[in-house]
Amino acid sequence: MTVADLHRTVQTTLAGKRLGTPVFVRYLFHGAGKAPEIVARLARVVGKVREWLGQPLERIHAQGNVAGRHIALTLECRGGATALVTWIGTTPRGPGIDLTVLGNHGALYHDLGDANLWESATFDDQQPADQALTAWIERALRTARPESAP
Repeated sequence: MTVADLHRTVQTTLAGKRLGTPVFVRYLFHGAGKAPEIVARLARVVGKVREWLGQPLERIHAQGNVAGRHIALTLECRGGATALVTWIGTTPRGPGIDLTVLGNHGALYHDLGDANLWESATFDDQQPADQALTAWIERALRTARPESAP
C-alpha cells in the first residue's frame, strides 16, 4: 500500500459517511529529510487532514524542530474539529504512518505495525505543497505559539 492508496481509502470511507462527521485526526509519520522537505511534507499532510475534516483551519500550534527529529502540530478548525500531525525523524517501516480518524459515529485506524518489515518506505505524494500553508507552519515552528490563520 502506498501513501496515496491510504489517503484514497480514508477519503472513500469518509465520503461513504460510515464514520459520520469527522471530529479528530491523529496522523503520525516517520521519515528522514532536510528541513524544506519535512516542512513541505507536513504541509501536504496538513492539507490532506484539513480536507478530511471538511472545516477551515483556524489555528496551528507547533512544537519541535527538524534538528531535534520531532515536530508535532496541533490543528484547530473553525467547526471544532481538531487534529494532531506528528513527524518523527526515524527510518520508517512500510509507509511509516500511524493514522486514526475519529468520527461522531465510528473510527478508522491504520497502524504502521501492520506493515511488513521488508516493505520499503514510499511516500509517493509529490504534489507541490500549498505555499501559504507551508509559510503558516514555518511561522508556527519559529514562534512555538498557536498561530491563527493568516
